Amino acid sequence: MNPKPMHRNLFASTAVAIGVAVSLTAYAAQPDAAGNVAPILLAQAGAPTSTAAMQGVAIDPDLGAVNLRGVRKAAAQGPNELRRYIFRTRMIYNFDYEDWAPKP
Repeated sequence: MNPKPMHRNLFASTAVAIGVAVSLTAYAAQPDAAGNVAPILLAQAGAPTSTAAMQGVAIDPDLGAVNLRGVRKAAAQGPNELRRYIFRTRMIYNFDYEDWAPKP
C-alpha cells in the first residue's frame, strides 16, 4: 500500500495535461491541410489498345508477384511441365490448369 496515493494521481494528471498541451501546440503549428492542397488530377488513358496487340506481349517470369514466378516459368517450359507444377503445388496455391494453359 502506498502511503501517498494522492501524489501519484497528481503526477499522472500533470503528465497528461502537459502531453495534451504539447500535442495541441504541435497540431496548431501545422499548416491548414484543406486550404493549401492542390486539387487531385486524374490522368486519362488514351485510346484503348487492341487485344491483338496485347496477345503478343510476353511476360518475364522473374517479374511480378513472387507466388506467380514458378507457374510462369513452368508455363514457359510447356504444357506438360505446367501440368506437373500445378499438380505439385495444388494444395499450396490452388492454381487451375485452364487458367494458365496456352489458349488456342
